Amino acid sequence: MEKKEQVYQHIRNDTITKLKEEQFESLGLDTLTVSLDLKMNRANISRLLNQLYNEGRLIKTDSRPVFFMDRSALDRYVEHAYIPSIIPKDKTIKDYLATANASASKVRQDHINTFNRYITNLRHSKMAEPVRKAKSAILYPSGLNTLIIGDRGTGRFQFAKAMSNYARDAHFIDDKKKVHIVECLNYSGAPDNTLLKLLFGEYIAKTNTWKRGLFQQSSNHIIIMNNIDQLPSGVLSSLYNAILDKSFSPINSNKTIPLSSLIIATASTAVLRNDGDLRRCFPMFIDMPNLYERSIVEKLVIIMQYLQDEALTIDKTIRISKDALSCLTMSEYSGNLAHQRSEIRQACASGYQRYIEENSMFIDIDLDDLSTPVLENIFNVDDHIAELNETLNLFSTEYFFFSAQKLNPELQLLYDLDQPNKNDNPLTVRKVGDELINQCISDIESAANSQLNSLRSVMLQSLYDTIHPIVQNHAICKSENLLYGLLLHISGELNNLKSGVTSSTVSLNNKIARGSDYAYASRISSTLNETDHVKLPSIEVDYIATYLYLSSQWIDRRYIQLLIISSGREISRNYADFINGQKFKTHASYMTVSEDEPAEAIMHEIAEKMRKIDRGRGVIIITDQSIIPKHSSLISKHFSGKYTIVEDMTIQKIVSIAEHVESLGATIQSSNAFDSLTTEQVTAETSVETPAQELLQNIQEKLLSESLVFLNPEKACQALFHVLLNILQDLSIPYSDDLLIKFIFHTSFALERCIRKEPFVYPKARILIKQHATLFNVLEKNFEIITELFSVQIPASEMGYVIEIFLPYYQQNEES
Repeated sequence: MEKKEQVYQHIRNDTITKLKEEQFESLGLDTLTVSLDLKMNRANISRLLNQLYNEGRLIKTDSRPVFFMDRSALDRYVEHAYIPSIIPKDKTIKDYLATANASASKVRQDHINTFNRYITNLRHSKMAEPVRKAKSAILYPSGLNTLIIGDRGTGRFQFAKAMSNYARDAHFIDDKKKVHIVECLNYSGAPDNTLLKLLFGEYIAKTNTWKRGLFQQSSNHIIIMNNIDQLPSGVLSSLYNAILDKSFSPINSNKTIPLSSLIIATASTAVLRNDGDLRRCFPMFIDMPNLYERSIVEKLVIIMQYLQDEALTIDKTIRISKDALSCLTMSEYSGNLAHQRSEIRQACASGYQRYIEENSMFIDIDLDDLSTPVLENIFNVDDHIAELNETLNLFSTEYFFFSAQKLNPELQLLYDLDQPNKNDNPLTVRKVGDELINQCISDIESAANSQLNSLRSVMLQSLYDTIHPIVQNHAICKSENLLYGLLLHISGELNNLKSGVTSSTVSLNNKIARGSDYAYASRISSTLNETDHVKLPSIEVDYIATYLYLSSQWIDRRYIQLLIISSGREISRNYADFINGQKFKTHASYMTVSEDEPAEAIMHEIAEKMRKIDRGRGVIIITDQSIIPKHSSLISKHFSGKYTIVEDMTIQKIVSIAEHVESLGATIQSSNAFDSLTTEQVTAETSVETPAQELLQNIQEKLLSESLVFLNPEKACQALFHVLLNILQDLSIPYSDDLLIKFIFHTSFALERCIRKEPFVYPKARILIKQHATLFNVLEKNFEIITELFSVQIPASEMGYVIEIFLPYYQQNEES
């Protein structure tokens, strides 16, 4: 066992023992104690403890001496409470134990009626548009009155409450003030004044007093009016007038009071046909889909969330078989969500009876607990079974457990897949390197989706006659839209040049187009020079070549391919089926390997598979087998195409990669997330391998491990070292230890400051960037992978310091 793991296991065993014996006052070990227990050097112990803390495996106290505890053991013991990475001086573990139950209650309450419960991924969500509209209504200055319409049971009221909770989170309303809810059904048969008094307030002449209404009490706040369409016409008329006038008068008074409440109302779908005034009063309309309109994934999440809610409500653990969960998901419910929830509660009640009779450990739900209507109303199985299996096959278990203690892990995974980049941001869609490339992507997508018309054809006919003969053998001629998109850009630039206007095309740092594309672009440039007597600048040649290259990608649909490799056939196949079922533009293939076979044979088999699936743009290998990155050089012997290896074989990571590679212009290089790179891979292309790595190791262990709080020192060092090597190569600057020390020292702490949102302010930064634009562009390009890895943008002020680090070497290189 390596020393770091030995230290970790010692801390972990101590934490578990003291928790079992409830020795809360003596929890934790300090550096000296650990060094004495393990008979190791104290300085080494301090370094290893800080490494373990930076990796998130340990918790420490903000005291002298510092005490360390195992996070996983604490999290398991104190399931309801959040324990910070650093326990403040005025706190102890007992404080967090004491608030555990209160924290659990708050977590339960906060999770109900929020947008977190909705699947909003556009690929398989009918709720994406309603959630987007709801957030827009809240974020708009002063907010927009919103009407939520839908059939009974579609969850209109719950969605309205989710909007109000989102308003709290967005600080649109004061989270200490109560959101008033008016159930309009209660006033459908009451005298008109009853509800108007509640809303507007009234003046009581006998006592000469004023009674404030909800509109006054909810000034700059939210009122939810459920089933507003059930109100009498007289009440609705007065309410509409108040909303349109933005003012109201209390009953029995002529006093005018401004109306500053935001109103969220719900109504049935039929109200739109009967009430034209609603549209004027409620600028934002949100239409809630019926349950049968929602995707299988949405239905599955709803059912699992209901089971989670039920476990919280009755404070019992519920177990449901995969077969029963499948039937609940595939069934149709005439009463929408309300009907579905009733069926789930009925099944829970059936299981609860056996739980009592048999004194079981949990409530067990199987097919026998489902009602006959649920089983009889399963239709169109062939249309949905594939989508259901693609999702359920992600989970190897045959049973799903829902407890009052924590969120079901399978449900959590589905929520994470809905937003795969939420916590893990290894890749950035579209940010493929250069503005010009992104400009071409935008122009191509715009051209592909636009309508061609006769006027546009006539206006560009002359240019078409000039350029079409040149590119008639290029793939762009397969799409008239894309060809006219290029002609439109060229026409605009010709007019600019003839008028003396500077080209609007941005500069290009990385040329991704092929030599053949540049040959076409050069012929177009020379032909236009002859016909129009206008010489296109080199940047326009870059644009045309890049546009032609990306157009051929768009037309041929040649995307980077995914190859998922595991030792178990089921997991790799299920992951591939899930990705392919989500309609990504890339395709996921799978294979299994056995580490018992010779490495040469395994790598040859992988290379053969890669040759079969490669579409000319490369392959990303995603694997959980350490033998593959270890012997990656053997793959290169048999496969000449581009490839990279990712060792994080989680479904969240695979979805994130699939989303990235379908972006037009994405490359293998922009998909590399560093975490799959070993030290040998990083340094194999350089001549500074061993000395640089030794120095880097010393910097990491003796300086950064003791000082960095938010960054993993090893990951930061390796990533920044790789960036440095690329910068040196781009600038043709020789490597030096002095430069390595300056660069790693400054940039690692710059990253730490940016994560803390405390970057340095450097007044000279703007001047330096302006004076040394080429140097800045090289630095900015190479720092993009750092942005992707650590989800933090280094500002221009910090980049000013980095420019000063390289400036002497850069200038010296230019002079020589």
